[in-house]
Amino acid sequence: MKRIGKVGLALLAGLLFPIGIWVAAGSALYQSIRRNTRETSSTCRIDADCPPGYICINGRCVPAKG
Repeated sequence: MKRIGKVGLALLAGLLFPIGIWVAAGSALYQSIRRNTRETSSTCRIDADCPPGYICINGRCVPAKG
């Protein structure tokens, strides 16, 4: 009976790992798209309206140069 349990566990792991990789990749892609959309759509009047590391130019938050 121990052998059947180990085989079942190996099959389960073999099925779940690829699914987990695809879920992680999809989550990373979603977060990347969401972050880029948020950064490019920021509007501002002064630098204080922008997130840290960004400055306000022509009403848009753009990355500050080093």
